[in-house]
Amino acid sequence: MKNLLRLKKYLYRYKRKLLYGFVCIILTNIFAVSAPRFIGNAIDVMEREFIMSEILSNIGLYIAFAALGSLFLFLVRQNIIVASRIIEFDLKNDYYAHLQTLSREFYNKTSTGELIARGTNDLNAVRDFLGPGIMYSINTFFRLFFAIIAMLTISPWLTLLALLPAPFFSYSVYRIGRSIQKHTKSIQESYADITALLQENISGIRIIRNYTREAYETDRFQKLNEDYYNKNISLGKLQALFFAILTALLALSLIPVIWAGGINVVKGTMTIGDIAQFIIYVSMLSWPIISIGWVTNIIQKASSAQTRLNEIFDAAPDITDDLAVENLSKDIQGKIEFRSVSFHYPVNEQTNVLSDISFTVEPGSKVAIVGATGSGKTSLVNLIPRLYDSQAGSVLLDGKDIRTIPLADLRQHIGFVPQTNFVFSDTIANNIDYGVATDSERLELIIEASRIANIYADIMDFPDGFETMLGEKGINLSGGQKQRTCIARALAWKPKILILDDALSAVDTGTEAGIFEALLEKLPATTLLLISHRISTVKNCDRIIVLKNGRIAETGSHEELLAKESIYADLYNQQLLEDEIQSIN
Repeated sequence: MKNLLRLKKYLYRYKRKLLYGFVCIILTNIFAVSAPRFIGNAIDVMEREFIMSEILSNIGLYIAFAALGSLFLFLVRQNIIVASRIIEFDLKNDYYAHLQTLSREFYNKTSTGELIARGTNDLNAVRDFLGPGIMYSINTFFRLFFAIIAMLTISPWLTLLALLPAPFFSYSVYRIGRSIQKHTKSIQESYADITALLQENISGIRIIRNYTREAYETDRFQKLNEDYYNKNISLGKLQALFFAILTALLALSLIPVIWAGGINVVKGTMTIGDIAQFIIYVSMLSWPIISIGWVTNIIQKASSAQTRLNEIFDAAPDITDDLAVENLSKDIQGKIEFRSVSFHYPVNEQTNVLSDISFTVEPGSKVAIVGATGSGKTSLVNLIPRLYDSQAGSVLLDGKDIRTIPLADLRQHIGFVPQTNFVFSDTIANNIDYGVATDSERLELIIEASRIANIYADIMDFPDGFETMLGEKGINLSGGQKQRTCIARALAWKPKILILDDALSAVDTGTEAGIFEALLEKLPATTLLLISHRISTVKNCDRIIVLKNGRIAETGSHEELLAKESIYADLYNQQLLEDEIQSIN
């Protein structure tokens, strides 16, 4: 339950609307509890002397009070239920916004399906608590309060008899409620597992078909679904037992009331109208008592859901602006400097991926980073936009430690094309522009970026050109077209620093050379860091850095490194041999 206290800031935000709903709950219960008195009066009039006008007057007052109670109940829903929907809206926005702040390491450990399940199923459970849960909890309290007062004014003894099952009821709520919470949490975890598997299989459907694993994956899903089904059936049985016990206790409470009330009528200490009123009040308590079980279920579900949501909200980004003290100038030069940088990933703190890295990239220069797989190339460039932070040393941009620069300010000057290409299920134009340009310069910017990335001609071959809709993850593009679209997206930002992390691996050497030449011609002032396995491209860079086991093994121009006849020269000779073999074949 204490997990739900995290929602108080949202409740406070809409306190006025909730206060109106609270007042309406009191009024609806006052009118609802007052109405049965007129039924009792009408019955007593018929018993004493049948006066039609007095009977009709009491019936009219009963209808009027019942109508007013219904009106205020409508206003209750208009305030509290509507407020819960508004809070749900805020919660979803806050949840999504918080996900945007979390670092890459968080997503390395948390599956997409898990995040989707928490942002849908769990948030819906919390919304049920904020709306029906709160409304019926308050309504139940005041309905019980006013009804019991009305019952006490008729007969304290009968009231005591009617409330005899209360201790049994409380014990049932406590015992079964705890079991409901356990079942609910287990169900929510199973739902997350199903969502994760579904998301993963849909994303990897082509791999599944290539390996003819449809039956295997269907069986996996069926087992998870069966487990989810069985858990829901168990919860349904538990809830059915809960409501059956509550209904039975309510029915049993009427037996002593009717018996003792009948004796009092015979003795003349009570009228038939009093008994009729009392039975209506006891019946009136049926829904509040039953709703306690329903509300308990809602609260238990919400508590479990909020616990899971809190795990996400409590996750803090590893990369923050805590040390940020100054913004970058719009006219940055693009000078990058590594000073004795060492870095390891959080999952393996014992092994450095980079060790004592020091080098300087002058503004506007073109620097290539080469090395064997696992040498630390990607890890190195990831430190520049602060996708990760180094544990030792510092990375500087124009002489400023990048940790002192706000993340948004730092990254808006960097165009980054990672190894894994991603395009959105949107038009090609929107993928390239990605909300950067104003309407007046948008088309010109898109065309310029696509020409430099050597994707313009391919786009024009599509029937709808730049307005071509891409399928999920760009299924209607080839690997090379996706890479070049991602490069065009980075260029559309007009970055002062461009990082290409093996971003041309899916294009042929001729296309790669064309893109590199366009970059040199169109972006002479842009600092370029290029990771590539093709010597034919990196040899044209101003400087080449060779990494081995996380350290700088060699550095220099293409000619200088060949003259050393070491690692780089071996890579060059190996590629020449491979190219010769391919030409022979």
